[in-house]
Amino acid sequence: MSQASQTSNAKKSYVCRCGNLAMLRTSHTDMNSGRQFFNCAIGAYIKFSRRYQISNIRKALNLFKEAEEQRDHFKGLLKDTEKDRDQLKQKLILDEEKEKGLKIMLYGLLLVVVFWKCVTGMQ
Repeated sequence: MSQASQTSNAKKSYVCRCGNLAMLRTSHTDMNSGRQFFNCAIGAYIKFSRRYQISNIRKALNLFKEAEEQRDHFKGLLKDTEKDRDQLKQKLILDEEKEKGLKIMLYGLLLVVVFWKCVTGMQ
């Protein structure tokens, strides 16, 4: 058997580059037995390689795994950044409270100085 099968599979069809309808066919040659290909009405062959599809699927899965690893890495970085942010917020709150306390002390000292000046100035 050296000729490809001419029986078409009506379930799957493809539009050829030339614009004609191409049908999915299966080869029965000794060299390519069972290999599927598309053949349009004017005889242009478009090979349908399962190996090509499988390698593309593997590539896509590898890309997906890499994307998941990157996503997990960025999630970790985000958690670290959020932890740092929360620590800085706490430090800011403490610094604002210190500043407020220092202002109160300064105003208190200012009042003591003014009071002292008033008391000593009256004598």
